[in-house]
Amino acid sequence: MGRPVPLDQQKGNLNQEVIRRKQLEEDAVFVGNEQLKTPPEWLVNKIAVNEWIRLVEQFNKKSMISNLDYNNLGAYCNAFARYSDIVKKLKLNVTIAGEVNQLVGLELKYSDEMRKYGALLGLTMGSRLQVGNEIIKGQEKNIKDDFGDI
Repeated sequence: MGRPVPLDQQKGNLNQEVIRRKQLEEDAVFVGNEQLKTPPEWLVNKIAVNEWIRLVEQFNKKSMISNLDYNNLGAYCNAFARYSDIVKKLKLNVTIAGEVNQLVGLELKYSDEMRKYGALLGLTMGSRLQVGNEIIKGQEKNIKDDFGDI
């Protein structure tokens, strides 16, 4: 099975039943995102705040990111800011020889954190839509159990 894609990005001819199901899947995982309008005060610096604003702007175009992702988004932005700072130091080579290995280790650490939080945030839509698909399957099973095949 291929990676799930948001309904508005689907290609091909979809019948009304497929469109209805896909819309239900998307709706099943969205709980609102009004809390994401303001970055948290605990972000580490301006780079983290700017990344928050950038991501929320992108998420608002078509996304299922929600209030439930607030802390994970903040942690991602902090890891991104720290990663950016380390990469800048390495690029400028403003370090003592022994410090380079330490910075490279931190670069890898924050890169890994970004990858983990990115997966939790559904920075790939497939992860969100997969959850929606499973929720709808469960609801359909409950309806079928209650009413049988219609």
